[in-house]
Amino acid sequence: MSQTRDKRRRNDLDLFVLALVSDGVATPYELKMAAGLSPGASIPALARLVEAGFVDQGKPGPRRRANYRITAAGRRNLKRGWKDLIEDGPSGDLDADLRVALLALCVGGNGKLGADFLRQSAKKKLKAITSAVEPDDSDSLSPLALWYRRLRSTSADALIKGESAAALEMAKALPRRLSSGKKRVRATPKH
Repeated sequence: MSQTRDKRRRNDLDLFVLALVSDGVATPYELKMAAGLSPGASIPALARLVEAGFVDQGKPGPRRRANYRITAAGRRNLKRGWKDLIEDGPSGDLDADLRVALLALCVGGNGKLGADFLRQSAKKKLKAITSAVEPDDSDSLSPLALWYRRLRSTSADALIKGESAAALEMAKALPRRLSSGKKRVRATPKH
């Protein structure tokens, strides 16, 4: 899977979907119902995973739903792939960073690492505010354009602060380890 900035988001999504398939969430419908992933995101991710040889697609059953199963190559990719995402650091996309943190917890068994990742994500978001350029108050802009830019900038700052606060709250809520009674994503085959 690719490592470019745009494709990195796909990589975290692909690994997240791979982890869910490994855990028995095996159809696009189940991905939507269990994890809230839209078919518009999960179906292309599953197609990429099939193409890469990380999952096999079963024969379509009722309502043309096909089950997916993780392959040995998919298990190996899942086992090492989440670590690469941690090492790359937060992307700045809250959903992507949450997926990576959850992979650290559920695949890697390290909720502390996932929580640290979310805290890094929060810091990165706040840094974005300080590096943002203030709107030009030039007399050449119409008042309508000027006010629109000012208010959009204020709104963007508030959204970034809100996402940063959300990342910090998720870091606090993330368990350090899954309790023995909770289902854990399998990065190795069941025997």
